[in-house]
Amino acid sequence: MFLVSDVNNSKIPDISALSISSISDYHVFDFPGKDLQREQVIDLIDQQGFIPDDLIEQEVDWFYNSLGIDDLFFARETPELLSSIIHSLYASKLDSFTKLSCKTSDGSNLTRPNKSIRDLFKIKNKILTKDNHAIFMETSNLQITRSNERLIGNLENKASSLDSTIENAYNKNTLGSFGSNSLNIIGDETENVPYHLDGQIDELYLDNNSSLGTRSVSFWTPQSGLKLTFVYNCNFDGTTEKNITSEQLLNGDIDSISDKTMTQVSSLETKNYTVILIKLVKEREGPVIKTVNSSENNDEIRLLIAFKRFTTKNYYEAISTLFHYYRLSPSKFYLETFKLSNDVNNNSDNIVIFSIYLNRSQQLEDLSLGNNIELSLKQIEREASLLYAIPNNSFDKLYEQRLFSPQEAVYAHVSANFINHFINRLGSDYQSLIAELNVKESNIILLELVENLKRKLRTETFTLQMIISSLEKYYMIVSKLYKTFAEVHYRRDEQSLKETLSFQRLERLEPFKNDQEFESYLNKFIPNDSPALLILKTLNIFNKSILKTNFFVTRKVALSFRLDPKLIMPVSEYSETPYGIFYVIGNTFKGFHIRFREISRGGIRIVTSKNADIYESNTRNVIDENYQLALTQQCKNKDIPEGGSKGVILLSPGLTSSDQTFNAFSQYVDAIIDILIKDPLKETYVDLLGYEEILFFGPDEGTAGYVDWATQHARLRGCPWWKSFLTGKSASLGGIPHDEYGMTSLGVRAYVNALYRTLNLENTTIRKFQTGGPDGDLGSNEILLSTNNELYVAIVDGSGVLCDSNGLDSLELIKLANSRSTVSNYDMKKLSNMGFFVSVDDMDIMIPNSTIVANGTTFRNTFHTQIFKFVDKIDLFVPCGGRPNSINLNNLHYFIDDKTNKSRIPYIIEGANLFINKAAEIALDAHGCLLFKDMSVNKGGVTSSSLEVLASLSLNEEDFSQQFIGNSDEKSPLYKGYICEVQSRIQDSAEKEFKLLWDLKRKTNKPTAKLSDLISQTINKLNDDLIDSNELWMNDIKLRDYLLFKKIIPSLLTEVAGEADILKNIPVPYLKALLSSYLSSSFVYKFGVEVDIGNFLEYIGMLKREALESN
Repeated sequence: MFLVSDVNNSKIPDISALSISSISDYHVFDFPGKDLQREQVIDLIDQQGFIPDDLIEQEVDWFYNSLGIDDLFFARETPELLSSIIHSLYASKLDSFTKLSCKTSDGSNLTRPNKSIRDLFKIKNKILTKDNHAIFMETSNLQITRSNERLIGNLENKASSLDSTIENAYNKNTLGSFGSNSLNIIGDETENVPYHLDGQIDELYLDNNSSLGTRSVSFWTPQSGLKLTFVYNCNFDGTTEKNITSEQLLNGDIDSISDKTMTQVSSLETKNYTVILIKLVKEREGPVIKTVNSSENNDEIRLLIAFKRFTTKNYYEAISTLFHYYRLSPSKFYLETFKLSNDVNNNSDNIVIFSIYLNRSQQLEDLSLGNNIELSLKQIEREASLLYAIPNNSFDKLYEQRLFSPQEAVYAHVSANFINHFINRLGSDYQSLIAELNVKESNIILLELVENLKRKLRTETFTLQMIISSLEKYYMIVSKLYKTFAEVHYRRDEQSLKETLSFQRLERLEPFKNDQEFESYLNKFIPNDSPALLILKTLNIFNKSILKTNFFVTRKVALSFRLDPKLIMPVSEYSETPYGIFYVIGNTFKGFHIRFREISRGGIRIVTSKNADIYESNTRNVIDENYQLALTQQCKNKDIPEGGSKGVILLSPGLTSSDQTFNAFSQYVDAIIDILIKDPLKETYVDLLGYEEILFFGPDEGTAGYVDWATQHARLRGCPWWKSFLTGKSASLGGIPHDEYGMTSLGVRAYVNALYRTLNLENTTIRKFQTGGPDGDLGSNEILLSTNNELYVAIVDGSGVLCDSNGLDSLELIKLANSRSTVSNYDMKKLSNMGFFVSVDDMDIMIPNSTIVANGTTFRNTFHTQIFKFVDKIDLFVPCGGRPNSINLNNLHYFIDDKTNKSRIPYIIEGANLFINKAAEIALDAHGCLLFKDMSVNKGGVTSSSLEVLASLSLNEEDFSQQFIGNSDEKSPLYKGYICEVQSRIQDSAEKEFKLLWDLKRKTNKPTAKLSDLISQTINKLNDDLIDSNELWMNDIKLRDYLLFKKIIPSLLTEVAGEADILKNIPVPYLKALLSSYLSSSFVYKFGVEVDIGNFLEYIGMLKREALESN
C-alpha cells in the first residue's frame, strides 16, 4: 500500500533540482541486437518489393537514426512490425509528393525550395497489436502555405486592432465570419487540430477504465512535425500490498507502484520527483503543474503535469492542442501511470504524470504570442489547469484557429451554458398575456393551457446550439465581454502579472466602456429581431452577476461562480428571489446550488441521463427543479434555524456509474470550497461579495454515500466549519444517518398515523401504493414502519414495477427493506396469479392481464398513471421517490373517476419532494383527495440534519470527538441519547403541524396544499421579521438564555459543553437564527396563521414569566 502520508511532514528536495536532461532522466536502453534486427528489416522490405532497392537502406537508416527513437522501442518490436511501419511512412511520402504538384487555392504553385519531401510528407496511421500495445504515426497539421503565414500572424494579434476589425467586418456584413475561410491549410477542413490521433490515445487507453494503466512515449521530428507515439499497457509488479516507508519514498523507491519498464529506465532523480508530485496531488484536488530546466542541457526545458486518473477526460489531447496553440513543439512526451491501490481491478486511484521535454533551439522563431519560450510555458501552466477542468468546449473551432485564446474559449463555453439556463425565454409578452388572462387557480383548463405554453416557450426557443452559433458569429463581441470579465476578476497584485501572455493579450483588447456603449454596439450591428440580441445581453448580465470565481485560480478541478440571483432570476418567473446561487461546471457535469437565506441547508442530488434525449430534457428542467426544490426546502425548514437550499449536479449523457457520479460530486464540492475559503495553497480570488459565506450541505438522491468523503475533504482543505459542512454523515464522524434511524420516514409516518387516528382507520384495511422502493432511505423505512392494517398492492423503484392486486407479501417486503434490495429481488413465487414484476430492461413481454409491455423503462416511468389498469382500488398513495412533477395537469385525468368526478385515490401523503406539481395538488383537492404535501410531510430529515449541525457547532473538537463520537465501535451514551432526542422532536413537530393543518382545513375548507404554503409563509415571514432584531439578543439576556438553553438547545449538549462555551462556539448569526426560528414556529403552532401583535406580546410575556420561574 502506498502511504503518501508518510512523507507529508518529511523534508523533501526541491523538484527543480531533479531534472537533469531527457537522456539522463530516462536512461538510454542498450539493445545489443539492434544491428541484426535492422538487417532483418531490410531483408523483409526487399522481399516485399514496394520500396525501390536503391532507397531501402536510406529509408531504414532514416527511421532508425533520424527520428530520435530510443533503443527500448526497437528491443520490444518485431522486424515484421517495423517493416510495416517503414512501408507506411514511405507510402505517405509518395502520396505527399503527388499532392505537391497541385495548385493552392489562389492558383499559385505550392513550392518549398528549402525543404525535402521527407520534411513535408503527411501521415495519419495507427497500429494496434494483440498485446494491447499500439503505435500512432501522424504528422502535424501546421504545414501552412506561405501566402497565408502573414494572415495567421494577423489573426493571432487581432486584439490590437479589434474595434476597427469589428467595424470593418460589420460594414461588410461579415462579422464573425472573418477568418472562417482565411486559413489555407494542406488537407481537410479540420486540420487546425494538430494531431487527430491524440484523442484516440485518451479514448482507448488513458480514459478507458478497462485499461490497468498506460505508459507511452512520443518522439517528434522538428522538420516534418512527425510524431511517433508508442503506447503500452502497464505491467505492475504486484507488490502494492507492501507498505512503503517514508525513507524509501524519499529515496525514490517507488518500484512497487510503477510500471516495470519505467523502473528500469528511470533515474533516481526521476523517481524522486515522482514521489514529490504524488504527494502534491494528494494534498489538493486538481493537477500539479511544474516547469523545470534541465541542469545538464541548457537548451532543454521540461513541463511536468500530475493528476488523478479518471478525474478529467481527453486531457492528453487537450495538452497537445495547447502546445499547438502556442506554436511549441515538444521533443519527447512521456506518460507514466502509478498504481496506488491494492485492488488489482481498481484503477480509480491511479496517478498519471506527463513529462514533456522541449528544446529551445527547435522552436519556431515567432512563437504564438511572443518570442519567449518561458513565457509561453508559464501561460501553459495556467491554462493546463483550466483545460483540466474543461478539456473540451463548444468553441474548439475558434480556439484551434486562434480566434479565441484558451481562456476565451472556456469563458464562451461556460457562458453559453449559463445563457441556456438563465436566458429569459418567456419575455415581456408572456407576462402581459398572463396579466390579461388573470388566471384563477380554480380554472384548471386555463391553468393547463398556460403551463403548456410556458413549457413550449422554454423548450423550443433559444436552444443551446442556437446560443453557441450566435456567440461564434459574434465572437469579437464575446472577446470584448471576456475582457470586461477578466478586468474585474483577474488578480492584479502579482509581481509577475504583466509578464504573462494572457495579460499581454488582455492589454490589447478594448472592453466596452459601459452599458450604453454595449447597447449601442448591439443596436447598431444586430437586427432587433435577431435572437443574438438577447443572447449577448444575457452574456453581459452573466458578467455583472459574478461576485467571485475560481476561473483564474491556477489549480482547480472545475469552474465555480458565486452569482447574484437578483440579476438572473426575475420575479416575473421566480416569485421569491433566492439569497445566493452557485454555478459550477466541470469536464463531465454542470451543477447549481440555490439557497434562500444566508444560513441555509439542503441536500445535493445527482441527476444522470442514460442517453442524449433524457439529458436534453433534464437540462431544460434543471434550474426550475433546483429552484423548486430549494423553495420547498425553505418552506420545509420553517421550524429550524437554517433556511432552504438545494444543489443539483447534472452529469453528461451516458455517465451513470458510481465512479463517474463520485468524480462529479467531488469536483463540485471542491470547486465550491475554492470560493468559500482563502486557501493558503492557492492564489487568492477577487471577492465582490465582501464577507465570508458558510454553506451546509446534506445527502440527497445519489450522494448519500459521499458525505463522509466531503466532510473529510473539507477538513483537509482547512475549512473551519468542516464538522457541520455535511449532514447525514456516518456516526464515526459525528453524523446522524437518516436511513439508519429512519429520520425522514418518522415525519411521513407521523402524518399517516395521525390520519388513521383522526379518521378512525387504524383497524381498516388500507390498500397502499408506493413509489420509491426498499433499496432507498425513505422507501425502505416506510415499509419497515408500516402498520398491520396496510396492504401493499404496488411498489415502483429503479429496477422496475412490482404489482399484485391481491396484495404483496409483507414479510418479503420487510426482508427487502432490511437488506436494502430493489423489488427485482422479491421472491416471485409469492405473487398471486395476478401479480407481476416488470424490469426496466424488459422488452415486449406479456403480464397477467394480457397487456403487452413494449419497453420496461417507459412502463416504469408511467406506471403511476396507469396503475388502475392493474389494480381496482387504492386507498393510500405514499410517493417516497420519483421525478418532480410526476403528477401534473397533463396526466391528472388518470387519477379522476369519470363517473363520479372524484379522485380515485382518497389519501396522498407526499413523501417525495415535488412529486405532484402545485396546480395538480389544487385540482386533486377539488376532486376530493385529502393530500398532505411534501413541505409538511417530509421534514423529518431536515430536522435531524439541523440538530446534527447544532451538535457539531455546540461542542469543541475534543468534546465532539471524545464524548459525542466516542472512541470505540459502540455508540457513546451522549450520541444514543441525542438520537432519541432528535426522533422525539421530529414526531412532535410533525404532529403539531398536522393538527394545525386539520384545524385550518375544517375551518376554511381550503386545499391542504395551500394551507401548508400558508403555514410556511407565515412562519418564515415572522422569522424574517425577528431574526435581525436586537431586542432579544442584546436587551433581554435572561429570556434569550432561557430560550436557548431550556427550549432550543438540548440539555444533553449543555451538560457537556456548558452554556458559556456554547455561546462562544456557535456563530452569532446562527444563535440569532435559533431564537427567531423557535419563536416564529412555536407561536404559529400555538396561535395559528393569524399573526396578531396582541397574541404575540402575550406569548412573549408567557415566556418571560417562565424564564423568571426557572431561576
